[in-house]
Amino acid sequence: VAKPEAADKSSFVVQVAVLSTQEKVDELQAKLKSGGIKSYTQKVPTASGDKTRIRVGPFESKEEAEKIRVKLTKLGLSGSLVPN
Repeated sequence: VAKPEAADKSSFVVQVAVLSTQEKVDELQAKLKSGGIKSYTQKVPTASGDKTRIRVGPFESKEEAEKIRVKLTKLGLSGSLVPN
């Protein structure tokens, strides 16, 4: 018997930035790492060239993602909650 809640299970990520240069990506990821936050990147094509998203997560709940956003604020950064 399938459990309906399993199908509804969603996760969240926090998008910290979208950057166009690898230098800026490396700089921001180093800052996150020094703050104890593990991040990953995702390349996306745009009309003005490839951009790199820097994201943290995924998290199983909005509450977990919000806790990371508070940590980001303490590092002088911000983030947007995005459904994964």
